[in-house]
Amino acid sequence: MITKSEFWRLFRFGIVGGGATVVDLGTATLCLHLWPTMSEHWVTSIGFFVAFWVSFFGHRYVTFQKHGKVSKFLLVALFSLAVRNVLLSGLLWIGLSGLLPIVIATLAVTILTYVLSRIWVFA
Repeated sequence: MITKSEFWRLFRFGIVGGGATVVDLGTATLCLHLWPTMSEHWVTSIGFFVAFWVSFFGHRYVTFQKHGKVSKFLLVALFSLAVRNVLLSGLLWIGLSGLLPIVIATLAVTILTYVLSRIWVFA
């Protein structure tokens, strides 16, 4: 059973993560629009790096309200990016292209990011 405080932490995570995801996918969309021949892997990586700081400071001050280390968060984020790119490769391999596989892969790593942030970065 989820406690009341954990419920609100998850809610705040959703708000901050949603904002970071909008920045991430907005950046990816802009990149695809400006450079339509750019690979999805580059697009998702650029979106990740732009959204990283929104995510870190949002989780530090809003979600977990603890001063986690940026180095730990960077490791979690890079691990999540690696997992996301593996998923993206699989989605591209089965024939998807453009923004759809980027969205699917991005949303798929959300739980992984939350768990690692909760138990390691902002513990």
